[in-house]
Amino acid sequence: MTELIKFFMTIFTSISIFFSATFFPAEIKPETENFDFTYLQYPEEAVFSLEKAGVSVEDFKARVDADLPEYVQSGGYDDVNGIFISPYYSAKIGDKEIPVYASMVFNRADDTGDIHSFSEIYVDTNEEFCFTISLTGTSFELKNAIVLPEKHGVGTECKNGTARASITKPGIYTFLVNGAQQHYGFTLFAREKFDEEKEIAEYIEQYGKENVIICDPGVHNFDYLNYVGMENKVLYLKQGAYLMANHRYDIMSAEDENLYFEESAPSDNAIGLTRYPFVNFYRCKNIKITGKGVIDMTRLDRRERRGMVFTDCENISLDGIKIINSPEWSLISYCCKNIDIKDVDILGHRGNCDGFAICNSHNVTVDNCFARVADDTFEVKALGGKMDSNNITFTNCIAWGGYARCFGITGEVCKKISNVTFRDCAVVYRDAVWDNNRIGSLVVVAEICEGSIDGIVFENIEIFRDEGRPILVKIYDEEAENFEIKNVVYKNISYTSYMTPKIDGTDSNANTLQVTLENITSNNKKISKPGLRFEVGRNSDVTFR
Repeated sequence: MTELIKFFMTIFTSISIFFSATFFPAEIKPETENFDFTYLQYPEEAVFSLEKAGVSVEDFKARVDADLPEYVQSGGYDDVNGIFISPYYSAKIGDKEIPVYASMVFNRADDTGDIHSFSEIYVDTNEEFCFTISLTGTSFELKNAIVLPEKHGVGTECKNGTARASITKPGIYTFLVNGAQQHYGFTLFAREKFDEEKEIAEYIEQYGKENVIICDPGVHNFDYLNYVGMENKVLYLKQGAYLMANHRYDIMSAEDENLYFEESAPSDNAIGLTRYPFVNFYRCKNIKITGKGVIDMTRLDRRERRGMVFTDCENISLDGIKIINSPEWSLISYCCKNIDIKDVDILGHRGNCDGFAICNSHNVTVDNCFARVADDTFEVKALGGKMDSNNITFTNCIAWGGYARCFGITGEVCKKISNVTFRDCAVVYRDAVWDNNRIGSLVVVAEICEGSIDGIVFENIEIFRDEGRPILVKIYDEEAENFEIKNVVYKNISYTSYMTPKIDGTDSNANTLQVTLENITSNNKKISKPGLRFEVGRNSDVTFR
């Protein structure tokens, strides 16, 4: 990155902090009397400090430095689990201390590892409430802070190394501190209160005791979990249930990936995998996976397994879990129908550990989820297969992209992709610029053009900062012929970026690219017509409103 771009980054950072302070001045409101909440807590044997592991923060982050060989940088390790006690923060809700955990992520701007901290609390969403969170830096001086997404309208008060903010509704709140830099990110998840024993009893009554599989708190080690042809079951991962993947295959090169074959794996999935994913569902129906458990793949080498994979499944509900450090593609839906994903969070530092990959599926909802990964975060594809991708909706999701794209249609369009909506979502950061004709925050990028794209909506989305393109619509395959991208709408989008958005077809006159832009705000200035702030290429039918 040039010194000029770095200079403008500093200016934009100052502007962002200024506007946040101006629009959302700190207002520490009176707390709800006897405010009642619970918090997420993991067993001591599952999560421990880096200090206990004998690893310094700097040495730990250096494990994923981009100067390392690819398969070392994205390799597994077994001295620290994927979730550990945050070395950066302590936190309180009112006067009550809550645990602060963390996980390794990737910072593309610096090409090295970073640590993302988080806490999770559970509140009664049926009642009005107000509580104060106090966030204190324990290993650095916390000087200032902002809270994202900005739509929450939450200001902060910073004194004596502590940031305080008033929260009045459930949601996902990410704090950026000390000039809104990436290095000390903290997210508070405020979600609906629950009663585990009551929920389990209700599932047993509904499904029958033999059909409710309960995973208790504690560390549970598996090579993989395989569910084939399962119907009418509940998998309940209690709070503190920590599912750890065992490392079995040493993969230090692309050639090593093809050395290991699990005999029954190809017949137990529809996506062509020769080794089992860590959690595999194939031809399953009417399945609910829920609870506050963790799926951790930190010990696995790069591409040793994929994460949680659903193929040829129907009527699946996935609610509440966290997926950590998948070696490749964290959560996949392929050739599935009627999938409901809610309150699922994905963190990962490895290349190709895409977050939510919805492929060749119908009737999918992804709501109130968070992803900070070193690849695409929330994506729709249409791979080769018997189904297209249709009727897919993402709402209230938060993306922090550490390598590629945040929301959109990405890469493979081997079948038709239609009726896909991204609404009321937000991008915290997206920091990669390795191919600005291929990556961005809100994208429709077709790299394999064998199908078509019709009816893609991005609405009510804010992008705090994109170091490349905030919007990109691109037919990336220069040999594409008679390929259509139609009815793409960007509405009520605001962003700060260091490059212009781009809408561009190919040189072929046979391709169609149709986009409507309505109420787009660029770096605090509304765009009303094409100009220097937008790149519109060949065969692009663009309407500004």
